[in-house]
Amino acid sequence: MDLQAQIEHADFPGEVEVRAFGEAQGRVFRVTGPGERGFEILLTDDAVRLYGEGPTVALVLKRLRERVEEGLPPASAPGEYERQVFVGD
Repeated sequence: MDLQAQIEHADFPGEVEVRAFGEAQGRVFRVTGPGERGFEILLTDDAVRLYGEGPTVALVLKRLRERVEEGLPPASAPGEYERQVFVGD
């Protein structure tokens, strides 16, 4: 399953946007909503190697969905959001 299909399958509410983009240590998954609110998770390359891409992406999307349901925190500055990091042990 490709990433966009996984995001669509996670069934996020229509008022939020989920994006993924590369960063030096891995891939960032960001969910943003109205009023400059958002949250992101950095999925490190080490975590993907250790646990596998499918399970880690599914876990990241699940956690993003939970944050949407809890309420997204406001941005600390335009385009800067609270971040968690998923690392390999």
